[in-house]
Amino acid sequence: MLVEVERNLDLGSFDATQDSVDEYLRSVGDALPVYKETGLAPPLYSAASALGALLRELALPPGAIHSLQEIETLTPVVIGNSVKVSALVEKPRRRAGLEFITVVCSVESDGALALASKSTVLVPSQEPPAGTPRDTNVQGIESLKSGLDVISKEIKQEDLDAYAKASGDDNPLHLDPEFAAKTQFGGIIAHGMLTLAFVSEMMAAAHGRDWLESGGLRVRFKGAARVGDRVEAWGNLAKEDEQTWGYSVGVRNSTTGQELIAGTAGLAIKQE
Repeated sequence: MLVEVERNLDLGSFDATQDSVDEYLRSVGDALPVYKETGLAPPLYSAASALGALLRELALPPGAIHSLQEIETLTPVVIGNSVKVSALVEKPRRRAGLEFITVVCSVESDGALALASKSTVLVPSQEPPAGTPRDTNVQGIESLKSGLDVISKEIKQEDLDAYAKASGDDNPLHLDPEFAAKTQFGGIIAHGMLTLAFVSEMMAAAHGRDWLESGGLRVRFKGAARVGDRVEAWGNLAKEDEQTWGYSVGVRNSTTGQELIAGTAGLAIKQE
């Protein structure tokens, strides 16, 4: 149901089983050992599960597009624990013929607030403009500058299918070639939260348990990756003190040079 007024939603509970975490990690291509070593789920596992439950409840029109995402980890989700999800859906905002819906999700685990997630979704018009082929004659792409080890992935349809199953986000824009061809994108694009997962993987590789226990993200989705594209997640240290580190982060399409995601990541650093 597409809401027209602000309201609270109870999105139910689920168990963060090892199997479901593994299914999510396979769908985003994250093979880091830190999750099994610590017994903690990655922050975006909980955020993606919450968003999937939300999309099923709201029944947004096919082709709704993720625009902004904020995530704050307050306490990690322990693999095997039960997770409860609730949401505050703000009244839709309309501007220049477009409609935006912002939702604040709360994820509770083991009786404590584990994660807060704020998502803004752009709802398409009833008759979206026809897509146009993008220019693939790209020259002079600048080399990527990243202080953290870059995560590079190729976007494959089987990964989109697996992510849709793992997260519950089965928007036909990511799965149905016939539907996607009629949108402004002119074809299938990757889930925004799938590409954002590459940033989380990069941060987990750099900071391990500290990222799982306290990681936060604030990003804007600026472009979309297509099947066959190769994308790169990057990060540069922007702020450092005794207790917290902050990064400028993003995802770039290395096939075209287009910036897909831009924003910041932060975490608390424990002193040894």
